Amino acid sequence: MKAAVLGSPISHSLSPALHNAAYEELGIDIEYTAIDTAIEALAQRISELSDDDVGYSLTMPLKRDVLTLVSAWSPLVEQTGCANTVYRNSQGKWALENTDIFGITNTIRRAGIEAIESATIIGSGATGRSALSALADLGVREVTCIARNRDSAERIRSQGDALGIRVEWADLAQGISFAGEVVISTVPSGAQGQIMGNISAQQRLPVLLDISYNPWPSVLARYWKENGGGEALSGIEMLLWQASAQVELFTGLPAPIKAMRDALLDGLSTT
Repeated sequence: MKAAVLGSPISHSLSPALHNAAYEELGIDIEYTAIDTAIEALAQRISELSDDDVGYSLTMPLKRDVLTLVSAWSPLVEQTGCANTVYRNSQGKWALENTDIFGITNTIRRAGIEAIESATIIGSGATGRSALSALADLGVREVTCIARNRDSAERIRSQGDALGIRVEWADLAQGISFAGEVVISTVPSGAQGQIMGNISAQQRLPVLLDISYNPWPSVLARYWKENGGGEALSGIEMLLWQASAQVELFTGLPAPIKAMRDALLDGLSTT
């Protein structure tokens, strides 16, 4: 059997190490690879799915475009308008799921945070949408979305309305203040310089979950440490937990977390 992670670029992905370690530990013959896939090639990849495939993991820039190619969506995909997993559902049909939400929620909960009243999301792309749904699971009712322009944050605001969360936009190019108990950054480490230059001085820095994890600490995580911020949680934990949910969708078995974590740490040490 086969599975793969699709995206572009994809050569840096640690998903093959994670998934192959899981299937080896479970004793299941699934070969999981990375396939460089631009948006233009996604339709062909989906059409090539066969009885030998158990599914795909999806990364940027495919998480929204796949919605036009697979008709069965989970409620979380409907809610966020993006998916990171193609799998066979209980009816044997190809379906879409968003396991990023579980990855974010579980990372925050395992840090000892069970409930949050308000929070900040940096970025308004697909991962920002998943972050909002994850925060909804944690009880959040107010979110500040820091993004480059108001239009890009409009989808998150509409999603917030449906979830009963008030979402306010803040301009990434203006002075940045972090509201609430948790900040979730969805911005790649290499693009965090603009954030650094606009953070308002002498403000409280709450707990940070930085989706970026390679290199770690990220630019933002280093700033947090140097300025007395709260705990900085790495996106490597999100990667682990979202992958564990994919393994369970692909196999119907509990994911072997220890084997996956060991493989992930080995993969990081060689990059």
